[in-house]
Amino acid sequence: MASVDGLVSGMDTTSIISQLIAVDSAPKARLQSSVSTAQLKVTAYQSVNSKLSALQTAADNLQKATAWTPAKATSSSSAVTVTAGSTAIPGTMNIKVTGLASARSVASPMFTPANGTVDPTAAPLSYPLDVVRSDGSYVTLQPSSGTLSEVVDAINEAEGFGIKAVAIRVGADASGNPSYRLQITSAGTGTENDFRLVPRGSGPVGTASDPQKLSGSGADGKFTPADYAALDEVADLTQLSAAGNATIQLGDGTDPISITSSTNTFADVMPGVSLTVSAETTTAATVTVGRDSNAVASAVQSLVDAANAALKDITLQSRAGSVGSDGKVTGGGTLRGDSTMRALKSQVLSAVTSAVGGTSAATFGLQSTRDGELTFDKTKFLEAYAKDPAGVQALVSTKATDPAAASKGVVERLREVTVGAIGDLKLSSAATGTLTSVIDGQNSSIKDLTSRIADWDTRLAAKKERYQKYYGALETALGKLQSQSTWLAGQLGSLPSGSSS
Repeated sequence: MASVDGLVSGMDTTSIISQLIAVDSAPKARLQSSVSTAQLKVTAYQSVNSKLSALQTAADNLQKATAWTPAKATSSSSAVTVTAGSTAIPGTMNIKVTGLASARSVASPMFTPANGTVDPTAAPLSYPLDVVRSDGSYVTLQPSSGTLSEVVDAINEAEGFGIKAVAIRVGADASGNPSYRLQITSAGTGTENDFRLVPRGSGPVGTASDPQKLSGSGADGKFTPADYAALDEVADLTQLSAAGNATIQLGDGTDPISITSSTNTFADVMPGVSLTVSAETTTAATVTVGRDSNAVASAVQSLVDAANAALKDITLQSRAGSVGSDGKVTGGGTLRGDSTMRALKSQVLSAVTSAVGGTSAATFGLQSTRDGELTFDKTKFLEAYAKDPAGVQALVSTKATDPAAASKGVVERLREVTVGAIGDLKLSSAATGTLTSVIDGQNSSIKDLTSRIADWDTRLAAKKERYQKYYGALETALGKLQSQSTWLAGQLGSLPSGSSS
């Protein structure tokens, strides 16, 4: 209903109704204030929740065996690069690089295309021919026409088979026509990628059941290395390089051990250790794989950093602030006085500073400050770890067999604090804990308050309509009274005045 101002009374009824609604809206305003407060608390709780999630993740990472067994690999020679994986174990070996992996590359005799074309059936390659691999598989090459590019394409189309070709201009004939040689190279290194160019009909033929496999002299007709060596290759090829394996040698005695690889990388020569060679060596290179104590220390530092991030956020969100002369608190946190926050801070600090099996964490570099944060002395940790790696690992991260035992490591105790607050992140079900329960409670309260605010919106709208009807009726009544007053005044004015005698 539209607002009606005092046409008769002269009252500002719109303003009066607005003021009445403002008074009636006080309960709604209090509900809205409660929602805002609850939302701020949820934001603060969620901030702490995220920090505790990061702390639990750091604890989980440090509990993994790989966190305590990182390896650092070094080589005394620039010709040998060493990479240590997560399964590498400490050890040392001396090696010589006696050969690098190579690809086979051959060049055809020089030829001069006539008007840019080559006779595919003539020299230098005399198609069709078979490219035969050392395992007996082969592919037949036969260009459809004789342009130079098509001859090259006929070879490169078999690139998936492991060869590639390029036409190299090497000069010109007496008439100035360009002359070329075809260079054909295996796509990969090592003897397993060796190939032969065999004129069609001069080599073995594939079997009916397996046309891409050459028949051979071995058992059941298998192709053998001797069969491969006996292949008659296209005549007048120039071998630019032979297919060869990379080789390393262990030992300098009369019976050294040789290890080969089709590439210049040797995988798992030592458990979890790969070598890549780049040059032959005359003296042995010493390859050493040792425990990477710095990596372990970095993992512990990450745990401390995550714990400090959680402690700082708890302190920030729950700081008490100061009370002014007017009794108002300034500088306080959203969660000031929150018992859950006080308990969490105490539990995180206690998990680190309480003795582990009768040993103080300070002995391996962990302790708290008067400001309620944690410090990590890397030097002290590395000294303790060098003396007793297994002992320090047990104090820091090993789980106790008995869940109720007091000898749980620092990491396990910190993890238990986070699980109690936010639940176990490893579980597929929804994580629950004291902090998540508080957040759920606040969200439930916000939902209830929002519903009640909506009810108040409906109630206030109805009140406004009643006020408008009331003041509208009042103006109507006043209008009638005014009309009656005017009529009576007219009647009185029409009466004859008294005559004088």
